[in-house]
Amino acid sequence: MFLFAFSDFIGRFHPLLVHLPIGILLFTIVLQWLSTKEKWAALQSVIPLGYLLGAASAIVSCITGYLLGSAGEYDETVLNLHQWMGILTAFTAIAGYLFSHNQQNLKYIAFSILVLVSITGHLGGTLTHGEGYLTKAFSGAGADSVATKKALTNAQDALVYADVIEPILKEKCYSCHAASKQKGGLRLDNPDWVLKGGKNGAVLKPGNALGSELYHRVILDPIEEKHMPPKGRPQVSEKERILLEWWIAEGGDFKKQCKQLEQSPAIKQALSSLEQQQAKLDTDLPKEEVPEAPMTSINLLRSKGVTILPIAQNSHYLSANFVNLTQLEAVVLDALTSLKQQLLWLKMPKMQMAGADWKKLSALTNLRKLDLSYSNLDQESIASLSALKQLVYLNLVGTKINGTAMMSLKDLPALRELYLSGTKITSADFEALKKALVKTTIDTGGYQVATLATDTTKVMKR
Repeated sequence: MFLFAFSDFIGRFHPLLVHLPIGILLFTIVLQWLSTKEKWAALQSVIPLGYLLGAASAIVSCITGYLLGSAGEYDETVLNLHQWMGILTAFTAIAGYLFSHNQQNLKYIAFSILVLVSITGHLGGTLTHGEGYLTKAFSGAGADSVATKKALTNAQDALVYADVIEPILKEKCYSCHAASKQKGGLRLDNPDWVLKGGKNGAVLKPGNALGSELYHRVILDPIEEKHMPPKGRPQVSEKERILLEWWIAEGGDFKKQCKQLEQSPAIKQALSSLEQQQAKLDTDLPKEEVPEAPMTSINLLRSKGVTILPIAQNSHYLSANFVNLTQLEAVVLDALTSLKQQLLWLKMPKMQMAGADWKKLSALTNLRKLDLSYSNLDQESIASLSALKQLVYLNLVGTKINGTAMMSLKDLPALRELYLSGTKITSADFEALKKALVKTTIDTGGYQVATLATDTTKVMKR
């Protein structure tokens, strides 16, 4: 047991060590090319050392890689090919050391190493991040894209598993539990694999959501080691969580349609929202071009800890993330508003600002997404958001906003997603908002809203 744990510990150094031979060998190849120039001919004397160090580090990487792969969490076909490509790279580096005196042979060796490193790296990326990892940047499915579920024409006629549950698993679970990688021996990319479970047994107990590891891991506190998805990966949303719980509680069937399962009002609303969701928020990007944002403003914001990123390749449209800041200097807010043409997505969670500063956000009329969760946005300041006519997504989770203040947003024509969990919205407010924002999916978290003494309460058995 100790020996297995120790080998597993050593194997986990592979992702760190594997970059050494890559860097050393590529740098040696650069030196080799430079040494062919008369000015840099003296570099030829260090090439044998470069290949020797590259070979030694490649051998160490192969050993740690073998130990890591022996845990059995990866697709054997891809893993074996990755290992053999790594071994060939090590042997080729040794050949580079042995034949470093022969410039003609070194050319073929250098070319071979470039090819082998590329193939080995691609296979390693597939094992770690899933199939097609390198091509995601060209397919528009990068990690920073804001993808949502495919809109359904009729959610009630949709298949519960194939159309509702499987897309959740694909987005949140497949990177670690699919064909190329099976952490804990678990695959979730096929109903048969879901039913089979992993090394620790079944993960799905039809009719018992809390007793199913597939669901239990999702609702664990994110700081828990066993919480899934792991910290740093896209997390299951509240709406996805209740749909997953519903599917398991209703029997975990893989073939039934939604309308064949019992549904609480919360489930009906969640399913209905799937009909309204857009395939991607970034399909709403403006068609018109805008000038490049002033670099002085961008540099100032970045120097203060704000993350400024382009929305898409070859685009001047930007996103701004204030996740590391809770208070702003006046100069920072001025720099932000100077990006009013380019700024489409803005995240300011936990932000604490004076009312006059909140009103300055009304200048950002191109905004599509705005996250003000857990901020001190007050009843008076929220009215300034009514100027954001292009807003599609608004997150006010954890704020002190009430229903009366929210009615100031009833004239936002593009608003499609509104998140209000943990606010002062009452059940009466919620009903009024639904009537005022008929095109908007309003998410109140667990679909529980504060109840007034004057409200009528109906208890439903689930």
